[in-house]
Amino acid sequence: MSGVPSLEDTVRSFLETIPEGAPSSEKEMPSLLLEFSQLLFEEPGNSSEKLLISDLSAFELDEFLNFYLEDMFPDDAKIRDKGKTFLKKFRKFLDKRSLLKREQEEEWKEFFKENEIR
Repeated sequence: MSGVPSLEDTVRSFLETIPEGAPSSEKEMPSLLLEFSQLLFEEPGNSSEKLLISDLSAFELDEFLNFYLEDMFPDDAKIRDKGKTFLKKFRKFLDKRSLLKREQEEEWKEFFKENEIR
């Protein structure tokens, strides 16, 4: 599956699209998603396995938005809103580059609907 980019490369490309002077949270969120994904997927002692963008399902998005962010930033009342804004922009970025598989696209669409991300 060499045609599927790694999550790290995808996040790096996404970060390049964020304009200079954007709020720091816009730059932090992609890095937090990457950090979360690595914690979730990486097996101890096996760092050679690259995490692919296709590995991110609605389940991981839900865990990231509804648990990880709130656990990491309990004092930030707007953390879910920041997460939603990031995920909306990230999905638009992925859609433009056709990086989501059809099944993944459907899962993400349902996740966005359930979490009222517009």
